[in-house]
Amino acid sequence: MKKYLLLALAFGSMVLQAAVTVPDIFSDRAVLARHENVPVFGGGIPGEKVTVKFNDQIRETIVGTDGKWEVALNLKNSPTGPFKLHINDRVISDVIVGEVFLLSGQSNAEYLLRNVAGLEEAIRLPENRLIRHFKVKNTTSAVPVAKLQGQWVYANSRNLPSFSALGYFFAKKLHDTLHVPVGIVNSSWGGTYLESWMSQESVAPFPAAVKMGEKRLADMHSYPERFKKFLAQTAAWEQKYGRTDSPVKFPGKDALWQEHSGSISGGGICWLRNKITLSEADVTKGFQIYLGRLYAPAKVYIDGVEVLNGDVNTAWSHKPFGTWVKPGRFTAGEHEVMIRYWISHDHMHLPQPFRFGSCKIDGKNWEIYREKSFPKCTGEMRKTRPVQLGNAPVTAGQWYHIYNAMIHPLFPFRFAGVLWYQGEANATRYQGYGELFSAMITDWRQKFRDEKLPFFFCQLAAFMDPASNPDSGYWQYLRQEQSEALQLPHTGMVVITDAGEIRDIHPRNKQLPGERLAALALNKIYGRNVPCTSPTAVKSIRHNGKVTVSFSHTDGGLTAAVIPAQLPLKTGNQTFTRLIRRSPAAQLEGFALCGADGKWFWADKAEISGETVVVSSNKVAQPVKIRYNWSNYPIGNLFSRAGFPVAPFETPVTE
Repeated sequence: MKKYLLLALAFGSMVLQAAVTVPDIFSDRAVLARHENVPVFGGGIPGEKVTVKFNDQIRETIVGTDGKWEVALNLKNSPTGPFKLHINDRVISDVIVGEVFLLSGQSNAEYLLRNVAGLEEAIRLPENRLIRHFKVKNTTSAVPVAKLQGQWVYANSRNLPSFSALGYFFAKKLHDTLHVPVGIVNSSWGGTYLESWMSQESVAPFPAAVKMGEKRLADMHSYPERFKKFLAQTAAWEQKYGRTDSPVKFPGKDALWQEHSGSISGGGICWLRNKITLSEADVTKGFQIYLGRLYAPAKVYIDGVEVLNGDVNTAWSHKPFGTWVKPGRFTAGEHEVMIRYWISHDHMHLPQPFRFGSCKIDGKNWEIYREKSFPKCTGEMRKTRPVQLGNAPVTAGQWYHIYNAMIHPLFPFRFAGVLWYQGEANATRYQGYGELFSAMITDWRQKFRDEKLPFFFCQLAAFMDPASNPDSGYWQYLRQEQSEALQLPHTGMVVITDAGEIRDIHPRNKQLPGERLAALALNKIYGRNVPCTSPTAVKSIRHNGKVTVSFSHTDGGLTAAVIPAQLPLKTGNQTFTRLIRRSPAAQLEGFALCGADGKWFWADKAEISGETVVVSSNKVAQPVKIRYNWSNYPIGNLFSRAGFPVAPFETPVTE
């Protein structure tokens, strides 16, 4: 009996030891901050003893009644390591000491290095164990949680493709300059709203945001049942009017193929075909097929072999349509690709597949064959057709649920600063973004216990068609709202209007914003004398119908960059469009003036004069306001001599 009692006591002791937990941020290959107060924290059974050992430091504590514990290490003068971090019986290996930054936001923060320019050069470099990346798993929670999932990885050819591109270029610049370890904790998620990253209590003072967030959650919870009902109603309608799908029948040799024009009236079944060329890398490593959202059931075939099947669930929920083709399924060389659509409703709008995943394929030479046509919807048929539900609510839209699961578990980890790239999802409702953004920054600082925590962010890049009218667009207003956060101390903004693409909301040039963020950190945190800020308009004065604008942060003066002949539509498939100048006789593009009547006109002349710019328009005799790069896709060419674009602005003109 005594033997069994001893075994039970021993087992109980093991359970208690195992009960001590830490979030995955404390795991093999972690980077800890070179700071005098570095929290190490986790959970456990109340009253349990916790012993933390790191290098020559030992810290002890007791798990509190709330099931949490925390100790602090002094790593201000610590060597780099690597060291082992002991937490009771747990041993965490290969832990180094350096500079750690939190990267957050939506898709342009999350965007992988494998998708951008510079990957090939990066993976040719030797493995760098002093640049490390931790991707927080995308997840949500209705309540704040302590659990955090992810893993630390080195910068090497195997891991780099899955690094945040923005985070990598920032870390590399910082490491190459300071010669210290740099860790990036990447907690970002594509398509997310600003409010998704705010705590419930920090967003509570903003009624409009709360109302919208509650509606999103309600829509998400009710969507599965509403979608199920819609599918049943649609199937019944299709059956009643003979608009159902047919078994797949490949086009024969006598099929009437025509050049694909992109849009065809009437529903039915049709095929698209083209050629793709697979490289040796495609067939040995696998390749991606991605056609975006097709809004119709579709199948994709390569040489007659089905590789992708998008059923009605995918089509009607408007989910992205794509897959990964495993290695070895096809040989290198040219292959025929065919896409089969079935559309039961009236308008057959077939998007031109300008890209075919990782395969090189252009937007030309697509052919179309109509296998079957349905009559036009009229009368009772049209009247009774079920109404589409639209895009399915995405998990990434959940307000504060993302914060609960992806930011809250990080408190109170010690960071050197925060990097932020977000705003695209909020652009259509830009009003009040600045207040919300400032509230989020303040809240995060309080919970990270660092009121001076540096917070550096990217202003939105250029996107959509360049404006022909100087009084159009809305992204410029979001950019203005973003800049309001600069009123908080220890913040910085990088202007990246020179890094956009007309048809791609994800510019492939992530090196430019990454290195500009690094310049901010080098200057503001580490005291390096490097230019880091875009020139900002400070005063606009009118004299004899001309407006003279003066600037701060010119870093050696202003310069007019060369105006390119073309603008990128999508650099991913090397498509471009001709740049049409708005002020063809001027040295500078992007300036516009308006008079007391409120009508805006492009400047006829805009010239650099020392540290100022002089602007005029024959259509505006007495300007009362002036704008620069005030559009979705600015084409202005005014820079500092240090290479930073002038920040977009709209200001009143004074005498």
